[in-house]
Amino acid sequence: MNANLGVFLYIYNNILINNKIMENKPVTIKSIAYKYGAIAGLISAAFSLMIWAMDMTYSESIVKDYFGMAVMLVCIVLAILNFKKNNDGLLSLGESNKLGAAIGLITGIISVLYIALFANIIEPDFVQKIGEVAENKLRESGTFTEEQISQQIEMQSTFFWVTYPFILIFSIFFGFLFGLITGLFTKKK
Repeated sequence: MNANLGVFLYIYNNILINNKIMENKPVTIKSIAYKYGAIAGLISAAFSLMIWAMDMTYSESIVKDYFGMAVMLVCIVLAILNFKKNNDGLLSLGESNKLGAAIGLITGIISVLYIALFANIIEPDFVQKIGEVAENKLRESGTFTEEQISQQIEMQSTFFWVTYPFILIFSIFFGFLFGLITGLFTKKK
């Protein structure tokens, strides 16, 4: 157990906080964004795989819906604090916005790649199962006819690919928003 704690503390201190594994390299927005965006994207993908392994992919849990956003928020806050610490305590609102949007972009790209992998290889009938869940919800609402329900499901299946650009857009938007809010509290010129 102590060995695991030691490894965690080493990673936390040297990679997440100090960002000085390679001390000759200056800390830039780009380097921080790549690192924290990758961390957020990979944690979200790992969480999604865990949900899939527990056969909860199609359950209606609010926790799984907001987990990715919470991870991205935490990574953006840590990235901004890390950047500020390695920049002699200086941070502008523009820098925090850039960091947030860039982390959102990296997280979004990893999410899109993961969903494409998941929907085409890991769970090839993912789109069909999502359609079944939506169909059941529409039936339970009682406001649609059977014809309207089948049209809705057919359109959803046909245009599933549209979710990919929306994931990127929303990831960048929320990354920018989280960066703005965090920057308002941490900026120092």
